[in-house]
Amino acid sequence: MPIIIVIAALAAAGWLGFMAAAGAQYSIVLVLGSAMVALFAFFSPKLSLLLLVFSMLLSPEINLAGLAGSGRNIVLRYDDILLMIIFLSWLAKTAIIKGKPLVFRSPVQNPILLYTAVCVLSTAFGVMGGRIKWEIAVFYLLKYVEYFLLYFMAFNLIESKEEVRRYLKAGAIVAALVTVYAVWYYFSAGPGARASTPFEAPLGNPEESEPASLGGYYLIVFGLIFGAVSEMPFKTFVWSFAAMGAMLPAFILTLSRSSYIGLAFSGAAAIFLSRQRRLFLVIVAALGVLAVSLSPFLSERARGRVQETYTGSQAATIFKTPVGEIRLEESAAQRVQSWMRSVTYWLPKNVLIGNGVTGCGLVDAQLPLVIGETGVIGTLFWLWMIAVCFKVSWRLYRASADPFVRSISLGYVVGLIGLLWQSVGVNTFIIVRIMEPFWFLTAIVMKLSQLEEKSGKTSPA
Repeated sequence: MPIIIVIAALAAAGWLGFMAAAGAQYSIVLVLGSAMVALFAFFSPKLSLLLLVFSMLLSPEINLAGLAGSGRNIVLRYDDILLMIIFLSWLAKTAIIKGKPLVFRSPVQNPILLYTAVCVLSTAFGVMGGRIKWEIAVFYLLKYVEYFLLYFMAFNLIESKEEVRRYLKAGAIVAALVTVYAVWYYFSAGPGARASTPFEAPLGNPEESEPASLGGYYLIVFGLIFGAVSEMPFKTFVWSFAAMGAMLPAFILTLSRSSYIGLAFSGAAAIFLSRQRRLFLVIVAALGVLAVSLSPFLSERARGRVQETYTGSQAATIFKTPVGEIRLEESAAQRVQSWMRSVTYWLPKNVLIGNGVTGCGLVDAQLPLVIGETGVIGTLFWLWMIAVCFKVSWRLYRASADPFVRSISLGYVVGLIGLLWQSVGVNTFIIVRIMEPFWFLTAIVMKLSQLEEKSGKTSPA
């Protein structure tokens, strides 16, 4: 049955991609397709969750240009529709059949709910005050909630380590397909192209792509690979090492400087936090750097992308610091300005709960975005949420006797560290193609923690 889901997912992704590229409007087909997915999700929610794994990265986008005006792109993905259909179908089945009660008790539940409440409250005040357009704010607010719905649904549906293995195998297939597409897109999209995720930007318009999305996705994947290399048996970590070598060129070709920083810190974290094979992890990191350095094609592009931040004709914005003047090109300068404005301009406007979702316009860094949108209270809840994710996964890694569980928990910690460093210059934690895999993996880690505690293989929470 899983192979049928794989084939169906790939066929559906290709067909929907063709529809999106052609600009076609198939209302009847979409309605019928939604009804079929709803029935499938109702009778087989776990297999529909497997379908969702494929759609996270292989889902086309629908550009809602009519809602423009907030400074932020308004994009709806078929994956968003699919997720809501599956969630509502699963909820309906749980309510009607009542074979298994809903379980919303999880370690990260409280900070999620409190942070969401602040987002809703601050946005409501912004709309009532006329500072925010409600149709744009509601759209982005639903995006935030969507990630948490995915988490709660996955946490409820996953019941065993065997299911976790099945979902991770499906994720490995997706990672391979994404890598093939990213390399193909780089060489096919025309001048100025950067590696990107499927269906994100059409050929001939590479400026519409978001390479940081692919970079953040790879930080999650590389984190899991670091965990497997550290903890899994020889056969598994050899395959993992080979997979990382195959994916590294696509990652480099994103030319995402924030993603490069994230990988550097996640690699260092893997070496520092791992309880075994530290020397081998050092060798892995050294081989990766050496491979990129010995490849003129990759090294020139990566080095050129980093150097243009501070040198060249585009580095025109000057910042005065205690150690002297620093020149930055426009993109990097906007990140610095985002950090400055979040504290000096947006936070003083509404200190406690912020200016609401979309109330600060386009902000290209995560923490400044959280500060501006949700104020001091929302920021504390957001930091609490991230801290709980760290705490549970790290405790699971230290306490579990199962190499598979240790590899997943360590990989999650390492990946999260990489995402946090990437988020210094990218609004990582609101990007769909990063957050859906991240919160799905979060659900896996929380469920594994619960399963280990029930089996008595770890210390209680």
